[in-house]
Amino acid sequence: MDDKTRAECRDGRTAPGVATDSPDRDDPRAEIVASERRARALFEGIEDSVFVHDLDGKILDANPAASRRLGYTREEFLALNTRDIDDPEFAAGYEARLSEQLARGRLHCEGRHRTKDGCLIPVDINTSTIVLEDRPVVLAVIRDITERKALETARAEMAQAQAVHAWEIEAKNIELGQSEARYRMLTEASLDAVIVADHETRVTLFNPAAERTFGFPASEVMGRPLCDLIPGDLTCDPSVGLREALQARDPNVVGRTLALQGRRKGGETFPLEISISAIETAEGDQFLGSIRDQTERQKMTAMLTQSEKLASIGLLSAGVAHEINNPLAFIGNNLAVLDRDLTGILDLVAAYESADEVLQAGAPESFARVLAVREDLDWDYVRGNLGRMLTRTREGVSRVASIVHTMRGLARRAPPEMETASLDDLVTTALELVQGRIRSDHIEVVRVDPPEPLPPIRCVTTQISQVIINLLVNAVQAIEESGRADGRTITVATRREPGYQILEVTDTGNGIDPEALPHLFDPFYTTKAVGEGTGLGLSISHEIVTGHGGRIEVDGRPGRGACFRVWLPARDGSAHP
Repeated sequence: MDDKTRAECRDGRTAPGVATDSPDRDDPRAEIVASERRARALFEGIEDSVFVHDLDGKILDANPAASRRLGYTREEFLALNTRDIDDPEFAAGYEARLSEQLARGRLHCEGRHRTKDGCLIPVDINTSTIVLEDRPVVLAVIRDITERKALETARAEMAQAQAVHAWEIEAKNIELGQSEARYRMLTEASLDAVIVADHETRVTLFNPAAERTFGFPASEVMGRPLCDLIPGDLTCDPSVGLREALQARDPNVVGRTLALQGRRKGGETFPLEISISAIETAEGDQFLGSIRDQTERQKMTAMLTQSEKLASIGLLSAGVAHEINNPLAFIGNNLAVLDRDLTGILDLVAAYESADEVLQAGAPESFARVLAVREDLDWDYVRGNLGRMLTRTREGVSRVASIVHTMRGLARRAPPEMETASLDDLVTTALELVQGRIRSDHIEVVRVDPPEPLPPIRCVTTQISQVIINLLVNAVQAIEESGRADGRTITVATRREPGYQILEVTDTGNGIDPEALPHLFDPFYTTKAVGEGTGLGLSISHEIVTGHGGRIEVDGRPGRGACFRVWLPARDGSAHP
């Protein structure tokens, strides 16, 4: 590094380890310059925020992504300490994290950053110790994980942080070694897959994240065409190949983020996003691609879309329930009036019947017509069954009203709150909602209650009711698919064990194949026929139960039915959520 470069690095105008001179193919130091250019291109083009700070936390450099994310200009960053951008609670652990990093050489953790306008952002941090100007400093590669945290909260357990390992290289001299080490650290610490290709689009760098994303070890990919990994056409013009587009620096390709398909080692294709930058080196143009696997994101997006659809259906159900509730009220009132008036009518008819002999003697023709009407009406049967018919009608209306009330409760859109409720009562309510389907399928429900009533527990009642309904509907569908004519039974049992209340739903369906067991709680996984299920019921149930501090288990063998077991913490009404 010449004196001019060193001076610029010291006064903060140039990112650490980045040269500003153009590469000279005849200059023996051109290789160093090319390496510095690659590091600068990666430093400025990477989607993650990158900071360089000294051991006291003073920020020495920050890339454009950091400015976009936190709202500070680079000049403002250079006047700040890491404690100024860290959440106070996270900043308090700086010394401990620094000690661990210095001992190990690198550190991976999660924390929270504070933007210029005061917003808090959850971040994933990878730090490494590098040498700059003969002193150790910290290189931090930081990813905003706001979206991941939000998706985890909405029923998806998706993106997981991945371990970072380091490459060790031999350098020709100290300056080249430090430059290459910084370049390698940037690529290896990046959670994005990074691929560098030469002007012939042959792969020259394949970082560890790319190995994990595509499933190839770097040794199998080096020197191969980029189109082996990304077979789709990157250009709008099908007559222009990838190599020609890159060499011409097509603005539709270079400097843009494109949504394409990648190909893993086994031939499987997957969605990805790639941002391509062009780099001038002593060996000629090279192209750096920063790649993100979009598989989990697309799954979570689909899951959220489905959740919104289900929420809309729930809201619609609440509206329908409200509309049913109004006519239901006057039907119930009319039945009460009919019951009262029918008693008087029956008394009136009985009075007339006591005068049959007088009517027969005084008006035989009228009496004959009365007898004909009685016989045609089957009056004795009607009179004997009118009271029972009204009673059963009132019971039916009462049941419909109860179902409507329960539907409105389950469809509430208020924020979930912990309440005190009886698990047995929640089971009873859930059974009431699915009773119609159970009866139509001629399924017997067996309740196994504990010797003593279970005490109330603290839970979000609408969520636990949803879990119970999901398990009951799954049991009904399993029995329907079995096609068996007898032994169609669902057993619902509750009991208490130390620290937990347990719910078991057992069916006599076809059971569960061993290969399906590990995936039952995965989002969108279903063994049902098309149109019979979304594959979200058990996944959502699993998230609800684990969110309550419990767990859900399943036992099942082919041909022997299945048993789903839910463990809920036995917190009483005095416990805090």
